[in-house]
Amino acid sequence: MDSALNFIKKSNHVLFFLAVTLFIVVISVEFISKFFDHKYEPPKIALVDNSDPQEQIKQTQYTKEYSTKLKDVYIFELISKEIDITQHHDSEIYSMFTGPKVSHDLYNGHFLSRNAVNLMFVRENSKPHMLLRKDGLLLEFSKARFSSSEEEHLLNKNVYRIINEDTNQNGYLDHEDSAKLFTSTFDGKSLSLILEDVGSFRTIENNKLLISQEGQSPQFYTFDLASSTLLALDTSIKTSREKL
Repeated sequence: MDSALNFIKKSNHVLFFLAVTLFIVVISVEFISKFFDHKYEPPKIALVDNSDPQEQIKQTQYTKEYSTKLKDVYIFELISKEIDITQHHDSEIYSMFTGPKVSHDLYNGHFLSRNAVNLMFVRENSKPHMLLRKDGLLLEFSKARFSSSEEEHLLNKNVYRIINEDTNQNGYLDHEDSAKLFTSTFDGKSLSLILEDVGSFRTIENNKLLISQEGQSPQFYTFDLASSTLLALDTSIKTSREKL
């Protein structure tokens, strides 16, 4: 009788252990599934046309988020899921913002937010300046650097990779559209186009960029920020066939 009771107790312990183990496994699988279900999706900005007077105007909703500080200039990102293609930013921009939200994350780091559509440059006791007159999708922003180190080179200008045209005409600004490379002064003024159809860029030495261009004939360029000189690199592959 005692051996039977001991067997039942041991069986209950084993069953309880198996049940707890199974519960932990199920919870873990569910948690991992939820975590990995959030796959990365490239940024995508909807384009809104408010030019039809018969349609109700849909105001763009912005979130303002602190990005960085350069000398005496504070730089803020404007983040939005949509862009009004009929809207442009003049010197008086305040009426454009219908109750913009403010992000309280003041540790944004070195990367742009997912849906950054413009940059605002602000000096104390002065009006803000917008980088873009019309919003676009900002993909990359390398800020000017006035002192060099082993890891970072000098940059006398800000450098931006921006999508500002719906080149595939799908109603969005997204990774399938052509990106352009721009420079500006450290305070966001004198915005200048360097190159279109840009895939990526990197700083290779003080005030010098290496740029890859996409399109039907992909190519590499160097750009000197000090002299504003753009040079194409000859990376063509030449072959010849030996005569036997």
